[in-house]
Amino acid sequence: MTEAELKRVRMQRIMLIVCTALVIGALLLLVLPLRLPLPLRLGLACVDLIAAATVWLLARQNLPR
Repeated sequence: MTEAELKRVRMQRIMLIVCTALVIGALLLLVLPLRLPLPLRLGLACVDLIAAATVWLLARQNLPR
């Protein structure tokens, strides 16, 4: 593999890990019995999901082809 291919694979792996962590964090906010009001929990979970979508979209656009 060339250096460009290795960089692309590395960026894809990092993107997958970050997006997965954000989605799991959102799900944990919704499922775990935290002492937060429901609207705040829903808002934080939505922010995590929006962040995951943004990271995925930006990384997808910036990956070298």
